[in-house]
Amino acid sequence: MAEIKQGTNKFYVGDNENNPQAEITFQKQGDNQINIDHTGVPDELGGQGLGSQLVKSVVDYARDNNLKVTATCPFAKSVIEKNAEYQDVYSG
Repeated sequence: MAEIKQGTNKFYVGDNENNPQAEITFQKQGDNQINIDHTGVPDELGGQGLGSQLVKSVVDYARDNNLKVTATCPFAKSVIEKNAEYQDVYSG
C-alpha cells in the first residue's frame, strides 16, 4: 500500500502535495467540522482500496481533532455511509 501523507487540507500519495498521484481534499466548515470535497485516484492505482484508505485518513484526522465530517464528494460520502465505524464523526 502506498504511503499516505498529510498536506494542507488534504491527504495524498506521492512526493509532492501540489502534484500528487492520488489525493483527498477537505475544507473547514466552521470551527468543528470539515467537508470532504474531492477524492482523486487515477486508474492505474484503482482497485487497491486506496480511495477508502484516503477516506480513513480524513476520518482519523477528524477524530484526533474532535471534528465532525460531511462529504460533498460522492465517493467519500458512500464510503463513510457504508462504514459503521465512521458514524461517530459523520454528520451527514
